[in-house]
Amino acid sequence: MKWKRNLKYWISGLVLTLVAVFLMYLAYSLYNDTLYFDDVNTVVTFAIGLVSFLLSVVALIFSVVTYVSIDAVNALSSMEGNVLCNENYNAEYVMLVNHYDDCKTQISLQEKLFSDVEAHFKSHNKTCMSFTDFLQFLLDRLLWFAYVDTKRADYNYAVNDLIYKIEKKYNEFNAISNGNQYVLREHIKLIKNILNYQSVAHEGLELDACGEMLNIRGRMLVNGVSKTVYYDYLGLEYHKKALKKLRAITGFEGEEFVSANMDIISGFAYSDEDKKEINMFLNQAKIAFDNAILSSENDILWKGYISFNKARIDVVACLINNDFPDDNSWQNSLLESIEARYTVRRLFAPDPTDCSFLQLEFAKEHIYAEALFLSVCNYKTKDETQKAKCRIRAKELWEEVVRINTENENIFNRTKAYLADII
Repeated sequence: MKWKRNLKYWISGLVLTLVAVFLMYLAYSLYNDTLYFDDVNTVVTFAIGLVSFLLSVVALIFSVVTYVSIDAVNALSSMEGNVLCNENYNAEYVMLVNHYDDCKTQISLQEKLFSDVEAHFKSHNKTCMSFTDFLQFLLDRLLWFAYVDTKRADYNYAVNDLIYKIEKKYNEFNAISNGNQYVLREHIKLIKNILNYQSVAHEGLELDACGEMLNIRGRMLVNGVSKTVYYDYLGLEYHKKALKKLRAITGFEGEEFVSANMDIISGFAYSDEDKKEINMFLNQAKIAFDNAILSSENDILWKGYISFNKARIDVVACLINNDFPDDNSWQNSLLESIEARYTVRRLFAPDPTDCSFLQLEFAKEHIYAEALFLSVCNYKTKDETQKAKCRIRAKELWEEVVRINTENENIFNRTKAYLADII
């Protein structure tokens, strides 16, 4: 792009040179062909007038070029009224789900998702305003990245290429104000950190103990989707930190709260410092999820995700503090999340016989929430009648989740672990 700007200067210089040559030729012709230049004063007067005319032409050309340049820079860097700073913005999730209803497999979802993102980037990267539209387009679809196989080589290549293009384009907008630069920068950091979290979470790896979401200036995020995404993943990061600490001191593995793991967590002799640190992570996670719920308001789809994430925090807190006999917060939270996910399932996947990959995932997530609830109930109760009811329902859920299984093994395996523990 730099050579194009230099070309403009060369053209301007060439035009000015041609004008100067023409004026010199005109002066020479007048001097030879007329009797006007009969004394020195006349020649001097003509020369001064000629130079003044040339300077006027130069000033006119530069003023026009400057005006056009300022107008072009304003058009390129303007972000007034951009979508990232719109407090009332919300995503059209019904449309987003329906858009992928022809994707029956995980790989077809991945291919269409990246194809959509690539096409939108190509058509929305010329100005800052269009670039913010692209970033919001990507933020609206970050949910779907959690459903693809992050261990595939083509996925990692596509994500790295996408991040490279976004950062390269951001660096080209060096004429925008500092405030607008911060807005773009924080949203780009948010996108990068979420894509990184999803890859780490799906591959079973531990997050960096320093955390990445804390490096984002969350209060600079204005619109509802951006704030919801930020606070939800901030809560998930704190949740990961709590589990990492738990695993380090108790030795339990995995994230499934089956009976053996719940015995280890609730029966461990924690030091005051360890319990304080774990509870600190859990409390921070709950605060983040509460903020996410406030940001999402009546967004049914996000309520299904956030309410379940918050319920898992309540379960761990009860196990750590041995509050099951006195604290029913875990039960209320899980029942709320089951209801929220049931609503999502019925709203977005009304026809169980003709579901897309995403719609089947919604159904599995509803079963996953109920399986966790049954697992905790089965562990907590000593009543054999209640345990028998848990086993009956667990068998029904087992048959259902096996019947609707997709290529996404993550939730499927966790659900089976809960149900198998009960059966």
